[in-house]
Amino acid sequence: MYGFGQFSLVSFLLASSGGLVRNAFAQNATIPASNTTIPSSTPADCHCGFVDPTTSNVYSDSVIVYFNETTSIPKDVFSVGQFHHPYEKGWQYFYREGAKPENVYLSQGDVWNLSPGWLNMNVSGYTPQHLLDGAQLQTVRQDIQYGTFRVFMRSPAPYAGGSALTMRLQYNETSSAELDLLNMDDSTDNACMQTSTQNQAPLTTWGWNYTEMQKDEYNIGPWDFWEYRMDWSADEIAWYVASGIDSSYINTRTVPTSNASLVDMPTSFYLKHWSNGDPKFMQGPPANDTGAAVGWVRLFFNSSVQSNSQVGTSACSVAQLCSIDDMSLRLSTAYSSDSTVPWVPTEEAHHSRSKTVGIALCAASLAFSAALIIHALLRKWSDKKQAKQFGVPVGFQKPKMPTSPAPSVSDARNSRVVSQAWTSQTDLELRDIKPVTAASSTTLLDGGRPDQMPAYLGRQGRVATSASERPLLSHYDSTAASSVTAIPGGPTPGAAPSAMETPGFGDKRSSYFGVKTLPRLDTDSIDVAPPKRADTSISFDTPVSPARPALPTEASTADLLSKSAAGTPAVIPEGSVAAANPGAKPTPAPPGALPVARTRVDYLAGLVAVCSLLVSATHFILTFVPSVIMEYLPGHYESEYWARRTIEPFFFNEIWVGLFLTTSTRFLCSGYLRTGNLKTIAEKVVCRCPRLMIPITAVILFEYFMMDLGATTYLEYIPSITWSTWPSTSVYPNFGWFINETLQIFYLIPNAAPQITWNYCMGVLWTIPVQLQFSWVSLLGAVVVREIKTPWKRFGYYAFCMVNSWYAMNWGYYFYGGLLLADLDITFKYRKWIQARPWVHYPLLNLAIGLVLLSLANDLISIWTGWTFSTNERGIHPDVITGLNLAQTERGGYPEYTEPKLNGFVFAVMSQYVVELSTWLQAALSTKVFLWLFPHVFTIYLIHGLVFWSMGSLVCVYFAGIGLPYWLNMLLTALISYATLFAILPIVTPVMEMLGKEITKGIWVSASEEPAEWRPSSYPFSVEEIRAMVYRKDDDPTIVGKGKGRARLGLSNASSVHEGQDRQRE
Repeated sequence: MYGFGQFSLVSFLLASSGGLVRNAFAQNATIPASNTTIPSSTPADCHCGFVDPTTSNVYSDSVIVYFNETTSIPKDVFSVGQFHHPYEKGWQYFYREGAKPENVYLSQGDVWNLSPGWLNMNVSGYTPQHLLDGAQLQTVRQDIQYGTFRVFMRSPAPYAGGSALTMRLQYNETSSAELDLLNMDDSTDNACMQTSTQNQAPLTTWGWNYTEMQKDEYNIGPWDFWEYRMDWSADEIAWYVASGIDSSYINTRTVPTSNASLVDMPTSFYLKHWSNGDPKFMQGPPANDTGAAVGWVRLFFNSSVQSNSQVGTSACSVAQLCSIDDMSLRLSTAYSSDSTVPWVPTEEAHHSRSKTVGIALCAASLAFSAALIIHALLRKWSDKKQAKQFGVPVGFQKPKMPTSPAPSVSDARNSRVVSQAWTSQTDLELRDIKPVTAASSTTLLDGGRPDQMPAYLGRQGRVATSASERPLLSHYDSTAASSVTAIPGGPTPGAAPSAMETPGFGDKRSSYFGVKTLPRLDTDSIDVAPPKRADTSISFDTPVSPARPALPTEASTADLLSKSAAGTPAVIPEGSVAAANPGAKPTPAPPGALPVARTRVDYLAGLVAVCSLLVSATHFILTFVPSVIMEYLPGHYESEYWARRTIEPFFFNEIWVGLFLTTSTRFLCSGYLRTGNLKTIAEKVVCRCPRLMIPITAVILFEYFMMDLGATTYLEYIPSITWSTWPSTSVYPNFGWFINETLQIFYLIPNAAPQITWNYCMGVLWTIPVQLQFSWVSLLGAVVVREIKTPWKRFGYYAFCMVNSWYAMNWGYYFYGGLLLADLDITFKYRKWIQARPWVHYPLLNLAIGLVLLSLANDLISIWTGWTFSTNERGIHPDVITGLNLAQTERGGYPEYTEPKLNGFVFAVMSQYVVELSTWLQAALSTKVFLWLFPHVFTIYLIHGLVFWSMGSLVCVYFAGIGLPYWLNMLLTALISYATLFAILPIVTPVMEMLGKEITKGIWVSASEEPAEWRPSSYPFSVEEIRAMVYRKDDDPTIVGKGKGRARLGLSNASSVHEGQDRQRE
């Protein structure tokens, strides 16, 4: 018959088979068969099946092997395992499991409850490649479905290194149930019998500690042979241990079968002695060979395929069932070849139309998206080609003057004087190019004269203000330039023109707009020639109205003290528009223009780019080649050992992060130090948090979404390949956890690290609270410093703040270091002073280089000498709990990576000093590669973890699976990971810039500008003009005829309408 499944007989069955007797010492394999009473009607081959008199369950098939009675392992019953896993799945699995036939062998022996021998199953000591060869038996049959499984076996030897002797029912990783005997490293108190399903990490309550099995009442020790039992039915799975006293069993645990996903799931039965060094399971691994033993195996089960058993047919009666308690049984049921084939679930039929519709929608969406991207790329390529052909700078177009109205702008009376400070991805300063408002789209004609402008531009009623007093909005754009276009003789492209004040309109609209109409051009469009060389000295011929003086509330403290804010000439800060605006492309100089020397921002941008690459490389090494950085971890090759002792402290050191802090502080505060305008501080205070947190929150949500889809599935296999303890991720249980983890980044006070550090793709977000919280310290410090005019008091304030921050173990002294460098450069011009004195410049430069190398060599000294500067330096600081020095408490030791280190501070400040004074380094850091990479620094910071832990882990596991050498695996993984990272930068960075800059721009505008005056939707035209434009002849009842079509639009038509309206009014 086919597939018995679960077959149970109730009391009638038991009454009919009253002659079945269970032997009192079921675990004793030496009892002869003659001591057991068997009904005379029971067939010798038990073709009518087996019955469990305790549970009344009936089974069709059996596998019974007594290893003390055989000279070899029956190959038709068990197959001996031989394999080497290329990887294991587990965050803490640093050793790979294997099996070899040599570890399974029969031996002779004699113990009080078993003789004359047993089956040995050994685990060999781990190899330098972290491979642990064990022993495994698997039933040839793979059609086992429900049954009772009983094994007489002995636990692995104590104090031999952690390993497990396991009896398991398994279809796959998620459909399994097992019983494990664990000797553990500390065999006295921790050794136990454990149970689990679906390869879950077991809890202590699921098992039975060996100290409980040591009781005298059992008359047997935990390191002897015991009978262990698993019962599997359609409803539940139960684990038992024979008491050793009588025929009773101790039930240790019972769970529903659904917990193991074994409902109607045919499986194989496994016996294995193995280890993978899991510190939370069997511990270990054993350094030398360790053994376990099996006395006999008795399996009674039903088959999921056609069976030779006649149970349930008319040919058999209840009295013909064999008892599973009959210890004289020595047979294994015959089976067909179908029983050896793994079961494959049949897929449910799906409606074809549902798939077709979904595929069609996906294909259409992808095609439309691809078409848009291709169109944009073709347009961009065509523009570049045309620009090169005509010698026009890339990005410059020859627009045609539209006749439609330009966007409205508010009068100067309603605008505020806003900060000239620039906000960008890394808060780098810009050259003050005096851009116009972001809403402007003005195109100026030759000379910018009002009589050469279209009429509708004159009707906008713009009141003249100086360019420096216009609302500064366009610096949030990726191009950092306005849409103003000039022709030869006009203003510089990107510079703000002075608006023209006109005497007023001559028509009925003059009362509405408050100005007169300028003559309108008859042409529909005007071709504008490419711009010539920039000339910032050009001014407009049109008179401009004077700018209103700043109100007392709008002036800075320095302005009020000097009383010369209005007369202070505009200060042009050093910097590069392209480098300071991520995503921007520098506009090449037009033909004939003089070359412009590189400015400081270029090589500082290159320095930040180098730091981002080194930090990402450090994280790659921590994931895939950890022994280069973590000296306590074993290495795959000797070269890793020497890399740790030579180059690693200089290139893959965590103190490179300090440069992000000092450079960002420098550019965060340089605008205020230069101008003293408190609007700069206001802008930073308003924009700093959303500028950082909006894109970060979006990336966190995206990465968690990808993790939930399984992007980091293969990351759990990485520890067994690379032996790294670093990688680990987990998806938040619910959305509330996500909100909590994200809000921690906003408000957490360093040196505490947000919880997301341990759940996110790489723990990089711990620096965000540091950046955010100490931004306020930097801005407040800049305000205080600028008010201290006496130099010795000024630098005394710096020293006081830095010493106190260092002693309090907070990151404040890093930020004060960046502020000090900015103040020295902007206020005291120290670079020019030092570079003009070689006898001062070169000794200081060499001293700074020496301090940089010494700071980096801190770990190198520790490796070679054993003395650690960071540990001793940290011991000086006070313990918050006790008030004692940390060295005097148990919380002393090497600082956490989230704590500031003194050598990191010296490295960050001195590195920036060297870069600002060394022309060689400036030339190297100003190369195109670093400047191209700089706009993507923030993206690399946030995304590289996801790339390494998704694509990197996938290819690493794949290459390990096909058997590539480890060095080649790592080389290919690095190339593919970084190629993927660089490939997605042009896609991800614009999205992050849009989220960060555009939303921040709106926040700053709403906070700093009064709302624009309400205008009708027809502005700058009146409703009558709109009606005149769409006037139809056939709508006029005074016109005879049936003419169709719109009247030709023109001024004469509009004027005739006005004349008719005037007559009606008269």
